[in-house]
Amino acid sequence: MNEVADMKAIGVDVGGSGCRLAVVNVHTGRIEGDVERLSHDVDTPTEPIFDALSTALNRMPDLPVGLGFPGRVHGTTVRTAPNLRSTWPGTDLAGRLARPDLVVLNDADAAAVAEVRLGSAAGEAGTVLTVTVGTGLGSGLHRNGRLVPGCEFGLLPHPTRGDVLETHASGRARDVEGLDLAAWADRFNEALGVMETAVDADLIVVGGGITEHWEAFETRLQANAAVRKARFGSDAGVIGAALMAGHLNA
Repeated sequence: MNEVADMKAIGVDVGGSGCRLAVVNVHTGRIEGDVERLSHDVDTPTEPIFDALSTALNRMPDLPVGLGFPGRVHGTTVRTAPNLRSTWPGTDLAGRLARPDLVVLNDADAAAVAEVRLGSAAGEAGTVLTVTVGTGLGSGLHRNGRLVPGCEFGLLPHPTRGDVLETHASGRARDVEGLDLAAWADRFNEALGVMETAVDADLIVVGGGITEHWEAFETRLQANAAVRKARFGSDAGVIGAALMAGHLNA
């Protein structure tokens, strides 16, 4: 057996509406078995979320674990959590999960890692911006293949509508305001324009569950950079978190 090709890790993707966990082959990005889903919402206290995560992880093989978190992190400690309860900042995720070797990164950075290493942006040089549409509007930036962590471009101010980009162009905004796909896509295109200008992107990869409707809104995206659908869709965060854990523990 080729141990490198067969190396696995567990990826955890924490979002505003739930957590997703899976065992991932870190050489191919292939998810082994099913993705386990744990539901919560933005108002769920931290304790039941950690209890459910710990129980799920304890049922899984003894493998390195990577976790993508929807906010800024320092090491394994949460700094900000804009789409979760205000009690999250200051939480040591490794300590609460009793996993001292836990690898933690921003959830959008995790998705970007998956797409740049093995997905739609694999082998691309220059500046690659990965934008993930979920409860918020996540963004991950790579320059010449290297991750620039913590680039929360969804929190940039909107130039005409007020507030920040994700207020108007996230999945939550679409649901709350009852936007049809075309109206949402026009708003998302506005957000892409701001992000693209901020980083001078060569390639933009769009991910998240919204890409199930890619063919219906792709033509409404008018960026100067090339725009591609993410290869891994809503699984990118799980896969990227596992890749980080697997490679750091190799």
